[in-house]
Amino acid sequence: ALMENNDLIPCVEEKKPKKKITKKRKKELIFVAVMLFYPVLQFLSTWIFVNSYSIIMAFENISLEGNVTFAGLDNFIQVIKGLIDPNIGAVTLANGTKIPYNLMIVLNSLGYGLIAIFISLPLALICSYFLSKKMPFANVFRVIFFLPNIISTVALVYAFRMQTLDSSAGILYHFLAGLGLKFETWPSTTVIVFVYCIWAGLGYNVLLLSGAIGRIPKELFESAQMDGASSFKEFTKIMIPMIWPTVVTLIVVGLTSILTLYLQPVLFNLNNNETIAGTIFNGVSGGAASKTQYPYYAAFGLLFSFVLAPVILYIRKVISRKFSDTDC
Repeated sequence: ALMENNDLIPCVEEKKPKKKITKKRKKELIFVAVMLFYPVLQFLSTWIFVNSYSIIMAFENISLEGNVTFAGLDNFIQVIKGLIDPNIGAVTLANGTKIPYNLMIVLNSLGYGLIAIFISLPLALICSYFLSKKMPFANVFRVIFFLPNIISTVALVYAFRMQTLDSSAGILYHFLAGLGLKFETWPSTTVIVFVYCIWAGLGYNVLLLSGAIGRIPKELFESAQMDGASSFKEFTKIMIPMIWPTVVTLIVVGLTSILTLYLQPVLFNLNNNETIAGTIFNGVSGGAASKTQYPYYAAFGLLFSFVLAPVILYIRKVISRKFSDTDC
């Protein structure tokens, strides 16, 4: 009977007292809001607005008179045809090979990403390891490596061109010619830009990796030396696992260069060295006459971003799992 009576008693919810926001907390929130205002505004104005308009434009058609009509997937179809049809803007390389123009652009862009990951990054890892061993003039070498990143890219590109392509002023040109390495005789002029990117990007990677190596406890290397570990084992079993997050970041940056690198090839102005971003830049920078091509290049960038962005994110997710249990 008591249980039945208790069942009839309605439950009364206890009201929890509301937490009051202290003055200190209010000041913290105001500070965070002020600091986030500008970057959020910049993100909305320069990314959301620009990219949303580009997505809309990819499905449009602009006539010479400026009339805008709905084009559906026509722009994307033209881009895909340029990838597979050699009769549409076929490019003949120095060795006589003919490939579709858009396919050449994709191969060049992929080449920059592969160069950054499989050549520049390993070289930077090796250089950073030896610099961390307190070799003579280590700090001087760090400055020398980083100098290309301090100098303007425009000035650096023209200095590199003068040294490698100008027979009248280039000291390096005559040195390479004596070794039988004339750039103009190579199968593709894109190789010149590849060499430049390796040279110019090495210092930036060395600087970041040196900072990461400096945070590794010295006791780990001392213990490895006492156990008789070789330099190769120190490099592969201690250094790389401990700086893996930095390595992953540089790999992702190298992969994103597939979609973003454009200035260096544009400044070199050589044949058949166009990239995805460089092609879009050249296509829309022709003044009023190029406005009719805006939808095509909008579809051009959107298509490759839609394909490559998920691939880059997936690669980042996979490689981040390696050495995930290691921490400095």
